Amino acid sequence: MRNRSGLILPDSHRHPSRRRLLQLGGVGVGAGLLAACGPAVGGGDSDSNADVAAQTDWTTVVPADSITFMSLQADTELEQALVAEFTADTGIAVNHVSGGGSYEDLAQNFRASAGTSEQPDVAQASDVFWFQYVTTGHTIPVDGLLEHLEVDVADFQEALYGDYEYEGQHWAMPYGRSTPMFYYNKEVWEAAGLPDRGPDTWSEFLEWTPQIQSALPAEGAAMGWTAPSPSGTAWFAQSILWAHDAAFSHEWEWSLDTEEALWVGNFYRDAFHGPDAWSKIAVDQAAEFGAGLYGSIMGSTGGIVTYREMLPSLGVAFMPGGTIPDDAPRVPTGGNGLAITGPTPEKQLAGGMLLAHLATPENAARWAVDTGYMPTRKASIETETMQTAIEEVPDRQIPIDQLAITKVQDYARALLPGGDLLITEHFERIILAGEEPEGVFEELTAAFQRAHEQNVEPYDV
Repeated sequence: MRNRSGLILPDSHRHPSRRRLLQLGGVGVGAGLLAACGPAVGGGDSDSNADVAAQTDWTTVVPADSITFMSLQADTELEQALVAEFTADTGIAVNHVSGGGSYEDLAQNFRASAGTSEQPDVAQASDVFWFQYVTTGHTIPVDGLLEHLEVDVADFQEALYGDYEYEGQHWAMPYGRSTPMFYYNKEVWEAAGLPDRGPDTWSEFLEWTPQIQSALPAEGAAMGWTAPSPSGTAWFAQSILWAHDAAFSHEWEWSLDTEEALWVGNFYRDAFHGPDAWSKIAVDQAAEFGAGLYGSIMGSTGGIVTYREMLPSLGVAFMPGGTIPDDAPRVPTGGNGLAITGPTPEKQLAGGMLLAHLATPENAARWAVDTGYMPTRKASIETETMQTAIEEVPDRQIPIDQLAITKVQDYARALLPGGDLLITEHFERIILAGEEPEGVFEELTAAFQRAHEQNVEPYDV
């Protein structure tokens, strides 16, 4: 049976009753008792949330009457409305709490709450933090639960859903997802005598930089960059590495010791140092780009509407390629997903129902239009909500098209605990201090290995 939003209500939400379940002695009750042991860290004696879910027959479970949902957008009008609609449809109350102002804050707040009465039942998790929830036993695979709730996971954008797959299971559902984009100032491009398009390759962009510089004020730069920071520096660098047939890693094998990777390291150093440097670190990237100080920037999908408001002559393009064929994957996705982190089957089922509600094609379209994130469902693109938004801002279609050349992120960034920060710290030495990339990459590879030995190998994942 579906409610008025099209959300599947499981049989257990209508029958049998909780009393009837106790009479039946169903699997859900036994799993609930197991959950009282608490989540395991590193495969100890107690059962992790994933173990509990694996032993659960969802058809015998009655959803919890209330759950806690931790997200970055808890104070936004749309997310509050979506949650209120869920409660109205299902009768499940949601304690909607803020995880902080950044992905790092959210992960820290989640870790602080883990194993306590404050632990949320649904938690937003960024592309570089969701795996930490897995290694500590606080999240469950969503595959079986979404199947039970009749969510058409085949309708998710493959690149977005695939980012949460590990060893054949998906550990989160895509929610606020994005890709890096190349933004340029069309007026600067015209003054520089360049074609109205993004560069096909980074090599072509390097050829263009003298012309771009000549069309800018003395304090300007062909490209403005944000200061090195987690969730930013490594994300963009990953795209540039991929464009040159390089990578941070291939699964758990580190791969920064290639000539192609070293080319990218030198690309970063030369962008900021030497007589031909063409980049500057911005204080306020969006404002300075909007003021005409930079010819181009790299930014998130979510910036399209904001950048256009600040710069009417905005150009939007795919991220440039490099040495690999034009049709080869070279762009990562990013952003966040929703993980089910409740400790009991009742909480987990109610959390899954919230995920199903947020993932309906219409709600996913509303979320994408309001936030600037990607439409996570293919069917969302065809909704009137999304089509109207694309008609009003045609550039919204470009990141959707760019999904065709995306692939799952490198383990060293997305799965290795602390890997994103390690990459940022080492690239900062190249960008700010102009250190030689070869030595920096050797040290970064050693840091990857230590982190893996300390934070992955001890855990049974």
